[in-house]
Amino acid sequence: MRLYPRQLAFRSVRDIGLFLTSARSDARLEALRHEAADSAAAFDRLYQDSTQHDPWASSSPRYQYQRRKYDALIGMLPQRRYRRALDLGCGLGLFTERLASCSQEAVGVDISAVAIRYAAERTRALKNVQMRQGDLMTLGAEFEGQFDLVVVADTLYYLPSPIRDEVLKSAVAGISKLIAPDGILLLVNHYFPLPLKDTKLTLRIHRAFQWSPNFDLLAEHKRAFFLASLLGKAGGANCLLGKAGGANSAATAAAAS
Repeated sequence: MRLYPRQLAFRSVRDIGLFLTSARSDARLEALRHEAADSAAAFDRLYQDSTQHDPWASSSPRYQYQRRKYDALIGMLPQRRYRRALDLGCGLGLFTERLASCSQEAVGVDISAVAIRYAAERTRALKNVQMRQGDLMTLGAEFEGQFDLVVVADTLYYLPSPIRDEVLKSAVAGISKLIAPDGILLLVNHYFPLPLKDTKLTLRIHRAFQWSPNFDLLAEHKRAFFLASLLGKAGGANCLLGKAGGANSAATAAAAS
């Protein structure tokens, strides 16, 4: 994959520190999973013990990458006012806060009660933001069909390993139930233009959604260093966006990347 200047601008020399911090937190999470009773408890320990309760330094002003990434993701969304947006795996609610600016209501959900507590503190001044603790694999019926925008960013590769195909199929089916008939899904995961283990997992995750009969692929964007897929409910009004061949179509977006 050729990297254009606008893509390379996502990364500065200082941002190398962000990737090192993330790698250390990933390793710490894996160790905690062997000690804790379940995944929720492992994530709780990780958030509680981390500097500024921010394991992946997402809110650190030292790094530009995450802020620029969030800017890019918002720019990938069809420009309209959303009724209700859902941020699955919201962590400290940084992107949920962004979604609040383009939706009547934004809901952040994370498996960690500790993360949700700090996210609620961060966003308490925003009247259209809710924070809820929950596992994306077992969300209740109250969430079904309630959102015209669902974002799953940097989340699914944190499912307990090994992440088998049947687990991904279950995640696809569950997430599709959350989306209103006219809704869209923004799926985002780390992506490096090398045959790395993490890249292979990212491609498996995105293919599971793209090949599902529940979704139509509207656009795909490869950036430094993430992959984003924009999907609509199969047969919904949004499927016309991808089939029209316009500037945001999957073919055009992939070629531009």
